[in-house]
Amino acid sequence: MRSFLYISANPKKEEASNSLRVGRALMEAVRKLNPQAQIAEIDVYREPIPLIDGHFLQARSRLAAGADVSELPAEEQEIVRNVFRFTDQFIAADTYVFAYPLWNFGIPPLLKAYVDTIKVARKTFRYTPEGPIPLLSGKKAVLIQSSGDVYSEGPLKEFEHGSRYLSAVLSFIGVDWIRTIRMEGMDQDKSRADARRNEALAEAERIAGLLVADGSPYEDSVAESRHFSELGH
Repeated sequence: MRSFLYISANPKKEEASNSLRVGRALMEAVRKLNPQAQIAEIDVYREPIPLIDGHFLQARSRLAAGADVSELPAEEQEIVRNVFRFTDQFIAADTYVFAYPLWNFGIPPLLKAYVDTIKVARKTFRYTPEGPIPLLSGKKAVLIQSSGDVYSEGPLKEFEHGSRYLSAVLSFIGVDWIRTIRMEGMDQDKSRADARRNEALAEAERIAGLLVADGSPYEDSVAESRHFSELGH
């Protein structure tokens, strides 16, 4: 039985955000296709995501030197356990779905804070003399990104640090099946909003079918990101 972790990152209400609407549609399609699927959700704007601060960095140095969490000062123990709560939940899931807007060329700040809880040395990757080694394998991820401009091509391509950043982090820790629904440019062409939103919803349903097809080979042909546009990123 596959387990899913849905990570949403937009302070807007779900009905006011197309990225969240598409994310919800994908998760509902998964649940419909596989009612036994285990689905957990994190809304980073409603969950107390810990920030990497000086206390955590000090604790991390002690742990790297061989200390056990129980040997840390009480304040550091609390911070480490709070971070590792998200790390362990992430490790336990088989499939990740991220839904978020592209803001100022990057992901929302609280989503970045969440990423800092999942890219953790000795838990999701480890250092070796030959270089870092990922510790997660056999995982899958879907990135649902919305933006007002077009970043997949053209003059803004080099400014896209959303899906490209998340893909890099996920690949670094071992996730090697990543699909992107990129909804972009609808602030430029609002007349096509409904049609392009429907395209994104259809793509989400198609990917949901792939995600629940345990034991079936995944289509290599979908390795390329699908590009869509969205109104109201």
